Amino acid sequence: MNELLKRIEKEDFPMTYEVPSPRGGNVDEYIERISNYDFLDRITAVNVCNNPVGKVRIDPAPYAHLLNEKLGIETIAHLTCRDSTLSGLQKWLLGADSLGIRNILAMTGDLAVGDYPAEDKPESINSLELITGIKDHLNKGRLMPELSTRQSRLRNRYLTELEELERPTNFTVGGVLLPNRTQESRYAVKKITAGADFFQTQITYDSQEAISLIDEIETMAERNPPILVSTAPFASPEEMKFLSDTVPQVNIPQSVQSRLMEADDFSKESIEFVQDMYRDIREGVQERGLNTKIGAHIIPMRSEDMAADIIRGMK
Repeated sequence: MNELLKRIEKEDFPMTYEVPSPRGGNVDEYIERISNYDFLDRITAVNVCNNPVGKVRIDPAPYAHLLNEKLGIETIAHLTCRDSTLSGLQKWLLGADSLGIRNILAMTGDLAVGDYPAEDKPESINSLELITGIKDHLNKGRLMPELSTRQSRLRNRYLTELEELERPTNFTVGGVLLPNRTQESRYAVKKITAGADFFQTQITYDSQEAISLIDEIETMAERNPPILVSTAPFASPEEMKFLSDTVPQVNIPQSVQSRLMEADDFSKESIEFVQDMYRDIREGVQERGLNTKIGAHIIPMRSEDMAADIIRGMK
């Protein structure tokens, strides 16, 4: 078991945090900013994104390496299938492995509405195939097999020397869950069978939806990897509307919107709601007698101070 999984299992309620990523070469400024977080000792690991919604930012592998090297914090580097070919994904993974990156969050990739919306996306494989490729191939010392149906009588795609690596990689791989997606529990079981070591959900504001998904997965799967439930606080009604309008997989129940809009202090109520949601999830999992290890993944959006208040209030 690698260090991340050990920490997740050891902690009563593990928490991960999505750090901001530079949109330029000013890495030292960001590392200094992160080093001043007064809650670093309360979180299990930090997540480093890979061009969310297609907005170009620093590559997560070297950035995660620097965070680990300079701050000594556990990191989870995101890897998105959307932007790379099969050879490109493996090139990135071998480079990440050489930098000591051990934790990957594999995802197909969200809607690319960012800097280059008209750009063709390779989308060679999906996240389920990426998990399988890392766990069953790279981690066992060989390249991922070609997924094309095209064949050549001059090449055995499974026996050529080209497919052998000089050294196996050693990645722990997480998968993504979308609590409000139809048949998500079935898809989750496929990822577990493929070798997923842990899960992080898409942003959610519905504790009962999250609990039901955890329950369904536990009922169907032969093993139950830890699940970190993601959410993000809102600093304003405009920020809440923006997320609701731009990310199709995120559902903000009307009851939640009403609670925040009717509050005297919107941002304060947002913090309290998130803390209440995680409390409800913990209690709900316990009441149902579920064995899955659960935790939180906090995404600060544009509100690092609010995210910090949530973390400080949770432990």
